[in-house]
Amino acid sequence: MANDVDRMDARLAEANGHYQALMDRHRSLDERIDEIEQGRGHVDDLELSRLKRERLYLKQQLEFMRRNQALGTE
Repeated sequence: MANDVDRMDARLAEANGHYQALMDRHRSLDERIDEIEQGRGHVDDLELSRLKRERLYLKQQLEFMRRNQALGTE
């Protein structure tokens, strides 16, 4: 399953610059949140919550675009 998603991500990113930008931003947020949670960075709880909400929103957008691609509607 993960390989299928990885292949679809690669196809979508190649064909769609917006999708690539969403993936890049999600990856960046994921790394930042990991740093903070591991004690290598510091932000207040409100900012951490905002970062996590943004990451979730991006994940939902990526999933929406994957589903549209799988259904052939994009």
